[in-house]
Parts: sequence; structure tokens; C-alpha cells
Amino acid sequence: MTPRSLLVLLVAGLAAAPLAPAFTAPVSPVTLTVLTYNLGLLRVLGSDYVPLVEQRARLAPAALADFARENSPDIVLLEEVWNDAYADGITRELAPLGYAAIQPKIHSILGLNSGLLLLVRAPLQVIEWRFRPFARTTFTDSFARKGVLEATLMDPRPGLRFALVGTHTVALDTINGQPKDQGQVAAITAQVQQIRLALSERSEKGRVPALLLGDFNVGPGYADAVYRSILAADLTEAGASLHPDAPLITWDPANPLVRFGKYPDEPAAKIDHVFLLNGESGAWQAIEARRVLTSPLSGLSITSTNGASVPAPLSDHYGFFTKLVFQPVP
Repeated sequence: MTPRSLLVLLVAGLAAAPLAPAFTAPVSPVTLTVLTYNLGLLRVLGSDYVPLVEQRARLAPAALADFARENSPDIVLLEEVWNDAYADGITRELAPLGYAAIQPKIHSILGLNSGLLLLVRAPLQVIEWRFRPFARTTFTDSFARKGVLEATLMDPRPGLRFALVGTHTVALDTINGQPKDQGQVAAITAQVQQIRLALSERSEKGRVPALLLGDFNVGPGYADAVYRSILAADLTEAGASLHPDAPLITWDPANPLVRFGKYPDEPAAKIDHVFLLNGESGAWQAIEARRVLTSPLSGLSITSTNGASVPAPLSDHYGFFTKLVFQPVP
């Protein structure tokens, strides 16, 4: 073969080769902080499914901005921000702090959206995202547009690319934490399958590291069989990895918005989670996990059954906050 022929083949081979990605795998550990938080801003046909919706919606943007200034979460996934105006208010308040927002613009017949609002702090970037409504749900949940939000994110500083899947599943009515409505169980089982499929696709069948987070309405000891079907063998729950014997309760009957709300009899449980999926480029480790946004909010109170004014927090859920380290493969 002549040198000229060899050069032609070399150039042709380079032209046919796929382009290298615009990022490289990180060579040193990367730290990220994550918050998942159900705001409980559900109002349907003039009825508050969680008390004080309008009051809490007015206070939420400033309260979340204060939390962001103090804790600097890199990723925030909010659930039950059902109204576009509520989402816009939170987005405007957090934008000056470096947060870009992703909100699926899809609505039900009642005008309710997906309830999901994803906020990502610079220099973290959302490369691509999409939202898919649940294929199966219950009659009550059909009045909103719940589903699965999936995205690919990149931190350009260390060159870390990872997948994110956020969701909010159907709620379960239980007796002592055991589901009593088989229709709800069938719906959440189908939703879990859809979530797991989205996680597999977005993570390229486990090759890309991923985070799965949101309000799953199940947890250890609460609809435990469904929880275990989400957890499976490939995932680690950030809170459970650090506190295996003491779940960080996010749904608490002691919360005044639960005690004086529509579901005061559901038992305390950790139903808001951040699951970790390792990838070929490295592994996640949770180094901190705690409940947040548990204290009463200044200027917010609810009237008890005996007429007393009881200070209340921002939501009927507590937030779950975790600090993660991604350790690259050498």
C-alpha cells in the first residue's frame, strides 16, 4: 500500500468515527446537594386538599429562596406546584440565585399541570429533558397530569454527565401502613414500571450514573412491598444508606397541616426519596441526609379544631435534603 493510499484510508476512518463528547469523565470526586420537597399546593374547585393553599403559595417563593441562600442545593425537585402561576413565582424568585427552571407545560381538564418543578443551579446544565404522563392512574389523580420528568445533566467543571428522573406517584389509602384499595395498588405498580423503564432508558441501561427522586407515597414500612419494587437491587436510597434504622420521616401526623388536613390518620413515614444509581464512570455516596423545612413559617398558622391558632410549616411534607459525592472510577 502506498503512503498516499494509507493517508486516504486514515482520513476516511477519522471521518467515519463518532465525534468525541463535549465533556470528559471526572477525575476527582464531585459533590452535589439535592432537595426533594412536596409543597402541597393542591386546590381543586375551590377546595384545599392541603390547608392554607393560597397563603402558603404566596409565602413559598421567598421561603424557598431563603433556604437556597442558606443551603445552596444544586438540584431542587418540587412536587405539587400544580398552578403555573405558583411555578412562575418560584422561578422568578430563584433565578437571581443562579437557578434555571424546568416545568412541563402540560395540563389536565381542570387546568392542573404535572405538579413538578425542577430547579438546577449554575454551572450545572440541563442538556435535554422530556416529560411523559403516567399511562395508568386513579380517577382522583386523573384530574392532574402526574408523570415522569427525565433529564440529562452535566456539570462542566469536572465534566460529570448524569441522568435525573423525577416523579410523584399516586397516593395510597392505608390501614396501619398497609394499602386498602387494590385499584390504587394496581395504578402505582404500573407507575413504578414506567418509572423504572424511564430510569433504564435515561441511564443507558445503567451505564450513565443517575438520580431518581421525588414523592413516591411509599417507604420503608409504609406500603413496603411497593417501596421494595422501586428500590430493587441496583439502587441505594440516600437516607437509608446513612440512617438504616431511623427513617427520616417526611410525612408526619404531628405536622399541623396533616393533623388538621384531609388525611390525619395516615401513619408517619418517609415517602420522599433520593435514589442513587451508579454508572460505568463512577459511584455515588451519600455523606449527609436530613429533613429540612420542618419549622413553622413566620406569619403562617392554622386554626385547630378547638379554635386555637397553631403555627404551621410551609407544607404538609417535610423536605428531604442530601449531600452526595460522585467518586469516579480510576
